[in-house]
Parts: sequence; C-alpha cells; structure tokens
Amino acid sequence: MGPPSLARRNSLGLTLRRGSSSGALRGNRGRELWAKVRDNISVLVPPKPPQRYRRVATPPLMFNPNSDVKIRWDLMIGGCVLYTTFVVPYRVSFAIDAAGFFYVLETVLDAAFFLDIVFTFRTGIVSPISGLVYYNKQHIAVAYLKGWFLIDFFSTIPIASIVAVVDPHLNASALMTTRIFRSLKLARLLKLARFQKISNTIAKWEEEVLANQSVLALLKIIFFVFFLAHLVACAWFYAASTNPNSWAATIGLMADDHAHKQTLQYLVSVHWAIVTMATIGYGDVVPQTKLEMLIAMLVMVTGVVMFGYVVGNITALVDNINASSRMQRERITNIKEYIIVRSLPKHTGKQILDHFEYFYRQRSVFDEDAILKNIPSIIRHEVVHHVLRKFIARIDFLSEFHEGLVSDMAVAMNPFFVVRDEPIYVQHEIAAHVFFLMKGTATLVKSYVNQMGETALMQLTPGVHFGEIELYHPRFGRGIRICTAVTKTYCELTSLSRQVISVIGETWPEVLTHLEHTGEQKVRYMSKRGQLDEFNMLLNKKPSASGLRHRKPDETPSGLASSPLERRPGISIPNQLPPISAAMATFDALPVVDYDSSSSEDEGDECAGHQSHLSAQIFRIHTPAQPLMNEIKLAHHHWVLHPQDKFIVEWQLTVALGIVYSTIMVPYRIGFNSDPTGQGLVVDLVVDALFFVDILVSFRMAYYTAEHQLVVQSRTITLSYLKGWFFIDLVSTVPIDTIGSFFVTTASSTKVFATTKILRMFRIARIFKLIRLLKIGKVFKRVRDAVQLTPSSERLLKLIVIMVVFGHWNGCILHFIMLQEEDLGLRTWCTEYFFPKNDDPGLCSNRVALVDRYIASIYWAFTTMTTVGYTLSERSSNTNYCSYGDIHPYKFSVGEILFTIVCLLVNSTVYAYVVSGIIEVIYNYDPSAREYNTRLQAMKDYVRETGLSVRLSVSVRRHYEYLLSTMCLLPEEKIFSQLRPSLRFDVARLVSSNTIMTIGIIASMEKRYKGFVSYAMFLLKPQLVLRSECVCHSGSPGTEMYFIIDGEVEQLDKDNRNARVLGESGIIEAYALLAQPHEHYRMESTITVLTKSCELYAFAVQDFKTIAAISPAISSNMSYELARSIVQDDFLRLSEVQERTVSAAIEHERRYNPAPGGPLDNLANVVMTTVKVATGDILPIHMKQAVHNLVAHKDS
Repeated sequence: MGPPSLARRNSLGLTLRRGSSSGALRGNRGRELWAKVRDNISVLVPPKPPQRYRRVATPPLMFNPNSDVKIRWDLMIGGCVLYTTFVVPYRVSFAIDAAGFFYVLETVLDAAFFLDIVFTFRTGIVSPISGLVYYNKQHIAVAYLKGWFLIDFFSTIPIASIVAVVDPHLNASALMTTRIFRSLKLARLLKLARFQKISNTIAKWEEEVLANQSVLALLKIIFFVFFLAHLVACAWFYAASTNPNSWAATIGLMADDHAHKQTLQYLVSVHWAIVTMATIGYGDVVPQTKLEMLIAMLVMVTGVVMFGYVVGNITALVDNINASSRMQRERITNIKEYIIVRSLPKHTGKQILDHFEYFYRQRSVFDEDAILKNIPSIIRHEVVHHVLRKFIARIDFLSEFHEGLVSDMAVAMNPFFVVRDEPIYVQHEIAAHVFFLMKGTATLVKSYVNQMGETALMQLTPGVHFGEIELYHPRFGRGIRICTAVTKTYCELTSLSRQVISVIGETWPEVLTHLEHTGEQKVRYMSKRGQLDEFNMLLNKKPSASGLRHRKPDETPSGLASSPLERRPGISIPNQLPPISAAMATFDALPVVDYDSSSSEDEGDECAGHQSHLSAQIFRIHTPAQPLMNEIKLAHHHWVLHPQDKFIVEWQLTVALGIVYSTIMVPYRIGFNSDPTGQGLVVDLVVDALFFVDILVSFRMAYYTAEHQLVVQSRTITLSYLKGWFFIDLVSTVPIDTIGSFFVTTASSTKVFATTKILRMFRIARIFKLIRLLKIGKVFKRVRDAVQLTPSSERLLKLIVIMVVFGHWNGCILHFIMLQEEDLGLRTWCTEYFFPKNDDPGLCSNRVALVDRYIASIYWAFTTMTTVGYTLSERSSNTNYCSYGDIHPYKFSVGEILFTIVCLLVNSTVYAYVVSGIIEVIYNYDPSAREYNTRLQAMKDYVRETGLSVRLSVSVRRHYEYLLSTMCLLPEEKIFSQLRPSLRFDVARLVSSNTIMTIGIIASMEKRYKGFVSYAMFLLKPQLVLRSECVCHSGSPGTEMYFIIDGEVEQLDKDNRNARVLGESGIIEAYALLAQPHEHYRMESTITVLTKSCELYAFAVQDFKTIAAISPAISSNMSYELARSIVQDDFLRLSEVQERTVSAAIEHERRYNPAPGGPLDNLANVVMTTVKVATGDILPIHMKQAVHNLVAHKDS
C-alpha cells in the first residue's frame, strides 16, 4: 500500500493532538514534517533528466536495415554472390562463355548487383550507441563511399559487355583468350567480401530457423572444403591452359578424341585438388611446368592447414550434432568407469545405470545450475517454470509457494524411480531426504518386535510429499526412519536432501515452517493406526496391546481411505498446530540409565536383541515380492517368452550375427554381382529363415514398459509389435531379389540383356536388408552388459568397426561403378590396374578373379580413407597381370572420378572423426590411472620446487601415494548425491567394505543405522605415517581423532610418564569430537609410529558436525560409542569437565535411544559385523524363515 495523502495525515494528526500526550504530539509532528520533505524531495534534489529516444519512421524511398524486406534482399544477394564466385573462376579458367538461359541469368544478376548499390545508398544506418536507425542521406552516402562502395562497384562492372558495347567490331572471343582480359573478370571474386557485410543477417537467419548449430557448422566445413577445392581446380587448369606441355596435355585431357571433354577436365582438376589437400597424392596427375609446381606447393601448404582444421573440428561437430545425447553418453560413460573402478557386482551396476538413464531423461544433462545462476532471477524463474513445467505440476507441495521458491526447489530435486513392491526407505535407516511422489502409489508401514505382520500407517498418492517427519518433527525428527515406505505400483519420485532444504530455508523460511506443520499433522494421523515410538515397548520389555494392530503385509485398514494426504475434494489441512507439551513431557519422563550399573548393561543387551530381531523382520518383510523367476513363470504361464529367458538371450545374439553377416554380404553381392551358390546359398537361406523366425518370436515375446512393468498379454504384444518394428523387419526379411528373379526368368527369357538389367535392379533391392542395422544397437546392448567392456574399449571397437564397414562399402560401390562402365564398353580402373599396357584387355570382370578384384577395391578404399595414397610405379614389361602399383580412377571415367571426389569428402570426414576419436580413447583409456598419475606428478613437481629434505620428501610422497590409492579419483561424491538414497546406501556398503567398514565403531553404526557409511566415507581422511614420525603432539589443538587400521604406535601422555602400544582397531584422541567449543581442548598424548608404516583414518571435528547436521541421532549414537570407549580406556585421566561431558553423552543416548548396540571390542565381533553389513545377514533367507516359524510355533 502507498503512503496516505497529506490531508489525511493532517486530520489524523489533529485528532491525535486532541487526545494524546505531548510525546505523541511530537511524534506525529515529526512524521508530518518528514511527509512534507518527501513530497518536496524533487525540489531539494532535482532528478536527472531522462534520456528518451524516439523511434524515427522510415522516410519514403528509404529502407530499414532490420526490416524483413531488406533481410530477404540481402539473403538473395548472398545467393547471387555464391553463384557468381562459383561460375566466374570456372568460366575464366575453362574459357566458357554464358549462353542461352545462363546468359540471361547472369545479366539479371549483374542488374541485381547494380540495384543493390543503389539500395545501399537508400538504406538507413544503425547507431552503435542507441541501436536506433537514422536516415541522414549525406551521412549514409559518406559512410558507404568510405567503406564498401569501391569493392561493390569494381566487382559488379561487366567488363566484357562494356567492351562489346564500346567497340562492336572487336572480337570478344579473341579478347577472351588474352590473359589480361581473362584475369580482369576475376575481380568479381571481390564479392566474396560481401559475406562479411551480411554475416550478421546470416547469423540471425540461422537462429530464426532453429536449426542444429552443429549440423550447420558441419555443412559449412564441407562446403568450405569443396569451394576451396573448386578454386584450386580452376587455378590448376588455368595454369595448364597457358602451356602446351602442361599436366593436362601429358595425360591427354586436351585432346578431342574422347567424350565429355570439359566435364573430365573439371572433374580431374577437382580430383587432383582434393587428393592433394587431403595429403593423399595418388601420383596419377603430377605438375610438369614451373608454374604448376609452384601452385602444387601452395596447395600442399593450404591442404595441411585445411586438413588440420577439419581434423580438429570434425569430432566435436559430429558429437554435437545431438549435443544432449553426447552429454548423456559422456555422463553414462563416467558412471560405467566408476562401476568398473569400484568392481561393483553386475546387478548393482545395472541398477546404477538404470537410475542414471532415468535421471538424465528427466533432467537436463547440461550444467543447469551454472547456466541458471548467471541470468537475472526473474528470467531464471520463467526458464525453470517452462523447462520443468510438467515436473512442477505433478507436485502439490510446489503449488503453495512463491515462484522463486518453486524454482529453487525444482532445480535442486533429484528424480528417481522405484519398481513395484520395493522399499523407498526402510525403518531405522538414516533419514536425510524429503520425498515427493509424482506417479504411482505407496504405503507407509511399521514393524514391531514380536509381531509377524506390519502395520499400515498411511497411503501415499501422486502429488504428496513424505519423509519430513524424521527430519523436522519436534519429537521424531532425529534423522532416523520410524517406518518403512513401500511402493504398491511403479512409482516416480524426486527427493530433496536436508542440506539443500536448509540452504533454501535461509532465504525462504516458510518452507521449513510448512514441513514442520505437515510433519505434525501426519504424526497425529499415523499415531491413531500404530504406535510410532517403540522405545516405550523396549523399556517395558513387552509390547503394548493397545498400540499394536496385527495385520498381514497386504492388508489395508479402512481408516486409511480418509488419509489427509489424498487428493479428495472437500478435505482441507487444518492450519492450527496440535499441542505437543504432553508428548514432550512423556518423552522427557523416560528413566535415566546409569552407565556404570551392571543391570543396565544386561537390559541394553536384551534391548539390542529385540532390535536385531526387529531388523531381521524388516529385512524379511521387504524382500521383493516378484523376483525374476516369478516373472519368467508368469510369462510362461501366458505362453509367451520372457526377455531374460536364456533362449531369448542366445537367440538375439544369433540374430545379431545374422545382421552382421547381412551388413557384409549384401553390399558385396550387389557391388560384385555375385549370386550365392553352394554353401553361400545355404547360408543366405538360413539367414533369411532366421529373420522370418525372429518375426514369429517377436509376436510371442513379452516386454517391459517404460514403467518397468512386464507385459504378457498376447494381444497387447502383437499390437505393439505391429505398430513398431514389424514393417521394418518384414521389408528387410522378404527376399525381393529371389522372388523377382523367378518371375523375370520365366516371363522374359528371350531378352537376355534386358533380363540382366532387371535382375541387377532386383539385386539392388537387397539393400533393404541393411535396415536391420537399426536393431543392432539393442542387441549389442545385451552383449555389452554380458561382457562388461570398458567404455574406452567399447569406443575403440566402435571406431574400428566404422572404418572397416566404410572401407568395405566404398570398395563395393567402386566395383559396382566399374561394372556399369564395362556395360557401356569403357575402360575402367580395374583394367588400368591389372592390364596397364594392354589397350584392349576385354572385360576385367571376366579375366580377373573375384578375390583379386575385391582385395584391390578394399585396398583402394583404405588408402583413400586413411589419406595414404601411393605414387604410380612402373609396371613390369614381362607381365600384364596383377603388377603392384597404385589404384586410382580411370582418367576418362566420369563416374569413377565423380565417386572418388564424393568418397574423398565423406571419407576424409570419417577418417578425421576416427582419428580424433582414437586420440580421445587413448587419452581416456583409464581415467582413474590418468588422474592418479596427474596428481602424483603434480605432487612430485611441488616437492622438487620447494626443496624439501629427503626425509620429508619421502614422507610426503608415501602418504600421497597411499591417499591416491585409497580414495576414488572419479567424482564419486557427485555420483552419490544423484543416486536415490536406498541405492546410495547399498553402494556405499560395497565400496567401503575393505576400508572404513573395518573400523569397529563405523561398522557398528552402519549396522544400526543403514546409510551412515555413505556419508562417513567422504569425511574420514586416510593417512599413512612412516616409522618414527608423529601422528599428533600433546598440547596441539584437538581438531581431529584417529582410527588405526594397520600398524602399531606408541602413545605417551602429556607428562611423558606413561606409555603404551596401540595396534589395529585402536582409537586415538576420541575426546576431541566430544569436547565443547568453550573447553579449547588440546591433545592429551603424543603418538609415534613404531612399525614400518601405520595406516590411519582421521576424523575432524568439523566433519563430525556435518554428520550431526545430517542426522542428530547418528551423532548422538557415535558420541555414545566414543564416550564408552573413553570410559573403558583408563590410560588418560579425565578432568571433571571432561567426565561430565562423557557422562552427558552416554546419558543422552540411553535416554533417547534405550537400545544402543554393544561395542565391538574384539576382532571377531568386528569381522562378523562387517560381513553382515557388507553381504547381508549370514543366514540364508529360507533358514531365517524356518527359525522364525519355529519361534512363532513355540510362542503359540
């Protein structure tokens, strides 16, 4: 609301003066004076006059340079410039005049260029300051005359036409033959500079058409290479036309005894230009004069620069044709490298890959945060709401807040999916995330001690959020899950971590208030269906009958239908918070356990037994209900095949071999006109039959939907296949050539030549079999998953296959063109290679063996692709067959030369892509080892530069080598942050089983609170200390504690009176993590290494605070474990303050968590706990079930 008017303030002040005290009068008087000052502030401080720009209207007969008409005109002139710069060098070099249609066209182009000069004098100028257009004719004329006028004018004058008009009796043709006149026409090449004028217009046009920028850049490179080759070819032939002993005369191109003379002259010139610039050099065209040698050397230098430019850019451009797919491949490749480096099991690796494939389908693969944080906030909000509009619309929670808060939360969310009957999170695991259900349904359930089933607490429907109770509720928000969330259907979710919510909450505190409010609502609702806190039951040693409801896992109480989280009309969430004083009073009234009492130890052990039994129940209940074997049986029950059937896997590998066979043999049979006979015919028939059977198998094969649901209904499978791959499979399977040859042979047996042509066309129809290459990726994905190749090996194999397949196809096409030339009675590359001195050798296809022709074709393809080439060697005069020498297209064959030019352009691009790809593969072959060597070398350079002593250098080097060998050098923490929490916890247990999980306290806490290791593994720092080196000194600041992994150390107290030896599993300076900040704790002992080396893990105080911010319950339990270790260790004497701190840590944990796990004080307990945590419960599932049934029968 704006401020009140002055009259209103005067009346208000008058009223207050009548009934208020003198102090109030003075206050109102001050406000009135300030209102006066504010109203007259413009008089006291005059504002800066604003600068206003008025858009000038376009005057008559003037043009706005930004108008659509002018932009279209500039683009049209650009097309005219391209035509002119292509045609002029050709006409000058080959002495060809325009005639007929082309004469009219070029005359129109000259007129258009003159009009463009006139239009430029009438086009406004854009001010570089204001960006507005002004139309001062004098300024426009001066600017144009000082700029582009001379270039436009001299490149537009038609010299030949002017000379013909001035002197009609002059023989223009004779004049054209003079070098001076022919070179004057080259002035039109100056029009190439016009592209600099319209470059901005072309850039705007590229943005408006929304074309792929990588495709445009790739087309520009190909066009630039061809245009440069065209200019070089024209200059090359121009030099030949000035000397009768030129290269063209040497090879016979200047003679008139062959057809297509001018076409061959141009094609051979272009062919020489490309093979020279591509550094191939066949040697079939060589310079003969000094001028030609100079031109050749210049072209070689230009070619080196051009080839380097192409090689340097082609890989990035090809990869960026689909930048999103490329980035996704790179991210997935990093994930594969991580899976291999960490040696994760195949099923875990597949879960990780499936998760990230879904993750990058839902979110951008680009660095979204870096892009969004550099744009204004208002635009950022609009971009986020546009990009994630579907994502935001599916979450009810986001519809209640400001768009700024919505954009901040939406960008930070991590999407994931969970299949049916799988847990989203499990009771008693660490709680560090809030979840948002976007699709599917789930249920919150809770297990109790000595209860067979589980109690359903709440139904979750799309749009709701859950999991905030354990994070923000006053009583249960200690960071440990109080129940389990299980999916009932395929679910799509997203999550926000506690740390991210805390950062967002600093700017938007209402989000924290909302989560606290909804958490209390859910606690009130869920507590009516089951007791949420089992601690009272553990203290009383028996469950409360009133608080438990025994149900089967799949039963749902009728009361859940009215869950306040469901989307139902007419139900609103109350705004008032419930009173919690009674609950807190009950919680605070829990008895305090004396940690020195023996009875409390027994009670703790019994409670720990209850806790272990409860964990076993949770593990058993939430085992997946439909494993793979059940799905296979379900598919077989419907008489369909399961995708994971062993037969299907082997069948698809067989089909893949058939596709590879077709990829090789189909081009071969078409290019070499080779019909299958004998065993080859049998193999072809078997492959065709294999593809037919594959069609039938596809009609009876179940498939997974995008929601990971198995479809086994025959009708649905049939319709899906008919709408998908059926047409492609049918077209690529039907033997069109065999069917066509049968009809042609029976109906047209008398017309042999026509029949041969028709049969050849039917053979070309075999090319449709290559369509099955579209399915090869799906099949090879199974092979890749089974073999588990490294990404670098996979990329290298892919590049090699590309080269081999392209070389094979190019060789087949070259031979196919040779067959067409033979049908016309022409000489070919084959006769030039095998019979160079025989003027009439006959048909090469009849005289040369098929194997020799195939090897020669492939040889030519690879020497061309790899830019090798060979110089033409003299052939032996004693033989006219199969002499060694270079293979090149016949100099008078238009088809062969034209294909060679196309092949050079395409294959140079392919070869550049392959070379750059192989360099990248070699560089990234082992990224972990590369990073290891890079960091190690950086450390050695630092040590060398600083001039450290030998002893200190050895210590630094050994520690650094140990650190690099222990930690993962890939971005593991980033990978973990994007995993769904349950998968993160499982992967952390696997990768830490041989490192921090060997520490007794860490293994105990991970067993009790699943997920602890997934955070601790990034906080504990490995260290390696050599013999006689100190780990810490007494009196130094107590900023970290240590866990001994291997080796022995000597511990001296601060007075150097008492000493002892600590070995494996020893704990050093545990009190450093318990000390309060005001204590300013200092180390109480000096630790010196006794063995050759000692391996430790350091845990800093700041990192312990990070754990406390993630889960208060875990920090409390770890403080308890450390406090117990201090109490049991009587080496160091504690002060009164330290004793109170240790007692408070133990008392706090026993008060809020009366069932702490026992300490791991011997090696057997550590080993057994580590095995259980890393591999699951030692007892098999069926044995646990049998034991459970026996106990249940005994109780009954």
